[in-house]
Amino acid sequence: MEKVKVALGLVIIVFAIVMAFSFKSSLSPYHSVSYVVEKGEVRDVQVNGTIVPNSTIYLENNTRIFELTDGKTKMKVIYTGILSNYQEGIPAVVRGDYYNGCFHATEVLLKCPSKYEVMEKNYSAVK
Repeated sequence: MEKVKVALGLVIIVFAIVMAFSFKSSLSPYHSVSYVVEKGEVRDVQVNGTIVPNSTIYLENNTRIFELTDGKTKMKVIYTGILSNYQEGIPAVVRGDYYNGCFHATEVLLKCPSKYEVMEKNYSAVK
């Protein structure tokens, strides 16, 4: 009976270690635009920034090219897909790979523009 408890305990520990490593490998870290551009090539990464006003180019097949900035550096982003509330000048997170001087996004997460408009109006009223 004692051997069964020890074996079961070891199985649980090994399972927990395997799950922890597989969970860690599925995460992609958040980085700034400056960090990614400085690295030159980064795979499976999420980048925080703001969509640069007047930077969007619309192409066929729901493809768009736009710039993302962290206030210091700009990065060209290419994304193919439908974005329902896309607006320039709002915060966004892009996920994908950066190589050849361009970020190839597999996912674009847009922040709610109305939330930031309300915050900006409230901030302006305080000044």
